[in-house]
Amino acid sequence: MQWARPAIAVLILVAALVLGQQDLKDTQCPLCAMDVIPSLNQTFKGNQAVFACEMAGHLDTLANPASKVLRGAVPISALDAPYTHAHMGCPVCGSTDLKYSMTWGTQGNQKLYTCSKEHADMILADQKSYYIASAPDEHTGFCNHASVMFDGFQSSVGSTCVKLFFQPWVLDSRIKYAFGFIGIVLLGVFLEWLGEYREALEEKFIRVYGVDVEDELANSCVQLNTPPAFTKSAASSLIEPTPATTKKLQLPVWCSIILSSLYMLALSIGYLIMLVAMLYETGLFCAAILGLGIGFYLFKDTEQDQMSGNIDPCCST
Repeated sequence: MQWARPAIAVLILVAALVLGQQDLKDTQCPLCAMDVIPSLNQTFKGNQAVFACEMAGHLDTLANPASKVLRGAVPISALDAPYTHAHMGCPVCGSTDLKYSMTWGTQGNQKLYTCSKEHADMILADQKSYYIASAPDEHTGFCNHASVMFDGFQSSVGSTCVKLFFQPWVLDSRIKYAFGFIGIVLLGVFLEWLGEYREALEEKFIRVYGVDVEDELANSCVQLNTPPAFTKSAASSLIEPTPATTKKLQLPVWCSIILSSLYMLALSIGYLIMLVAMLYETGLFCAAILGLGIGFYLFKDTEQDQMSGNIDPCCST
């Protein structure tokens, strides 16, 4: 366990750095105002940093000098929240006498502080010179970081990794991405099969276990003003009601429970496929469409007069 002590020391150092910068519980992403992730940050000299949320590409946008997300300096009298208890210095000279602030983006509450207007202009002109670490746009391996959603359709290959459904399911390698792609295709195929199976099972239940139930609808008599020339018997024969009966088939409770369970399963799978589309990851979106298309081809009867189902996966019944 010789690696334990260095690892603990690194964790303590990172925690101290984060606590010394700002209160991350009260920090929002400058691009969308969502809660930030401590590990997604670009650190500056003077113990300052900008933090991003899990939205793919937001950290790259904040760390890219050409993006001009960092706005011009304005004079301040005191540090604003969440920097009230932060221990920071000017990224240019290290002075703790901070008199100017530059706001990140148009949302959230993150800022970068300097001791003078001149130093703020220097940072705006050459932002990368004041980074402590290299800009996060230098990706290594299959992908970098992890995101729950892309900002528009993008591919995670050589870009940002995606989280599929659960926190640990990060597709950060070619093998994991391939398994995720194949799994989503199979999920779409299974959803189309399940829809056809549920309809066939319902027809079987009605045919085998359905019980006839008759409903008698009593028609109310219509009061007519009978002319004097009409006899009472003739008038009554004209308005004599005929009772209407309709036949219904009722299923046992256990049949209804099975069909309801299959319906909830189909709805859950449909919503999972909808979440895949909401990732805006190009490959996984194609996998979802491919799976639904293959399932339609294999299990749908395209020659019947009217096909059942719904092209919206999350509402497919």
